[in-house]
Amino acid sequence: MQSARGTPGRNRELAVELGSVLTRLYAFLRVAILPEGMTLTQASALATLRDKGPQRVTDLATREGVRQPTCTGLVNFMEDQGLVRRRVDEADRRAVMVELTEEGHRALAAITDARVEVLERYLGALTDRDRDALALSLPGLLRLIELGNRSLHRGTPDAGSAVKT
Repeated sequence: MQSARGTPGRNRELAVELGSVLTRLYAFLRVAILPEGMTLTQASALATLRDKGPQRVTDLATREGVRQPTCTGLVNFMEDQGLVRRRVDEADRRAVMVELTEEGHRALAAITDARVEVLERYLGALTDRDRDALALSLPGLLRLIELGNRSLHRGTPDAGSAVKT
């Protein structure tokens, strides 16, 4: 009988296959949906600011998995583009927060609209069976993302206990 954790060999096969598919999907969407001149790193940072609210540059760097000087350059560029602005942190007047501007919100809305349009078009070309299989995979993919995010921010979790359904 197979445990909830699967077998090491099958887990490795699935990891290889899933990694390859996700990498190719990610590359396809990046090309299909990002506005001219916007990098994936910029889009990710904008989404983090939308989802998590205003951030210190050091916190944004940690969330984005980049070094603080890299993030400072990223914020400077996005500020020059009108996508973000810096403001004093009201809780700690010594600190500076980075937040989205209305232009940043519009850019993210355009990316979201483009992603939905592209995915909707290609999903329409699939069979009902393929679409159903994708829909059934979403809860597992979301749990996989949650586990990954937890491990990035709190150390590696016990995968066996965290993936219970």
